[in-house]
Amino acid sequence: MNVLNRMILEDYKKNRDSFLKLEQVVDEMLQNIVKLSGIKEIMGIEHRVKSEQSLAGKLERRGDYYHRFEELTDILGARIICYFSDEVDMLGKLVEKSFLIDWENSTDKRAQMQVDSFGYLSLHYICSLPEDGSYPTELCGKKFEIQIRTVLQHAWAAIEHDIGYKSDFGVPRVITREFSRLAGLFELADDEFVRLRDNMNRYTEDIRRKIIDNEAEDVRIDMVSIREYVFHNRKMQEFIEEIAEVAGADIDNVNPNGYIEQLQFLGKTTIGDLQTMMAENRDLAFKLAERTLAGVELDLVSSSVGLRFLCRAELLNKSYSKEQILDFITLTVKNPKSAGRQMEHLLKVYEECKGE
Repeated sequence: MNVLNRMILEDYKKNRDSFLKLEQVVDEMLQNIVKLSGIKEIMGIEHRVKSEQSLAGKLERRGDYYHRFEELTDILGARIICYFSDEVDMLGKLVEKSFLIDWENSTDKRAQMQVDSFGYLSLHYICSLPEDGSYPTELCGKKFEIQIRTVLQHAWAAIEHDIGYKSDFGVPRVITREFSRLAGLFELADDEFVRLRDNMNRYTEDIRRKIIDNEAEDVRIDMVSIREYVFHNRKMQEFIEEIAEVAGADIDNVNPNGYIEQLQFLGKTTIGDLQTMMAENRDLAFKLAERTLAGVELDLVSSSVGLRFLCRAELLNKSYSKEQILDFITLTVKNPKSAGRQMEHLLKVYEECKGE
């Protein structure tokens, strides 16, 4: 290693602790950026301070490219990995507002991509902390990298790194063509995931409107419609609240998808079937809930508690046999002894309700 690179490494050792502190500040800022964005979920936030060994290897590979430690902009690197390509730009705008951006060295690799090239597509910023008094002076002015990419872009970069091709130059033509074809498929998949998400959101909004307006009789029960029914049907909400009051508990909103199979067992395939089940079984279902939960100390009851007791009331009101009731319970309770005990308890509570 030449003298210049050894000097750079010495400066790295002196500054490493500051970069470790900077890493924590940047992580906290990126966490806040994700919260501010309103994006429900991301894959994750990654960050690292380059190790001495990694930096030494880079300096060896680049020869005399760097003359001062301050020219290095990747001692600290951070990355936000999101699920959808339009979220990259959304997060990028917030990064631009939150950090000082070195525009001369920041790149949007998506815009730079040649039509016949391959590589990973990501938004790449060279940043530093705002010098507004909010952050320690020793950390301001230190440059670091922030990348924003989708899950598929991240997968592409990982595969490309593993294979060992980081540029187009010197790569066999046949390999370049294969990479280009794959890159196009990844990009197309990113676009299709956005379209799929938007279609799902539109479908959810349509189902919600129909349920609120009581126009959902013919809507088939699926993962969206059952959730919207439990969360937005007025009669179901009132029923859940009455059960929670009996238990002296608050309501914990959980996804009721697990009841789709149970409803199919009972022959319920549409929201109209659910509404009929509510009309026919509400009184018995409430009695079952009252007998089961009264005196039990609970902080929370699941928002699917209404479906639980409506399904059991359906079994009893429609005179399902003990064997059929047991089969129903074993849909969710796999231990035969536990399922049997639950069946006997349900029948006992039912007899008590009939005796009132």
